[in-house]
Amino acid sequence: MYTEKQKVRVMMCTSLYRVEGDMYIIPGSRLTDMFNVKTHDFFPLTNAKIIHSLEDKVLYELGFVTVHRDSILLVFPVEEDLKEKK
Repeated sequence: MYTEKQKVRVMMCTSLYRVEGDMYIIPGSRLTDMFNVKTHDFFPLTNAKIIHSLEDKVLYELGFVTVHRDSILLVFPVEEDLKEKK
């Protein structure tokens, strides 16, 4: 069964890396709703970039990656105006 989803560009920060990618959420739900569901140990991202936090260098560009719940320190939606400030 297909469930319609909304694409949200997010940044996930771990201890060493920033992972930017597209996450898919149910329309009308909040990004935090995804993280409050304890049955998800991994969060899938598409069109992802893995960036070394200290060197601010893109290490990988991947079509798909998953990030483990326990490694995430911070997550937020990436707004277009935020990207322009880099």
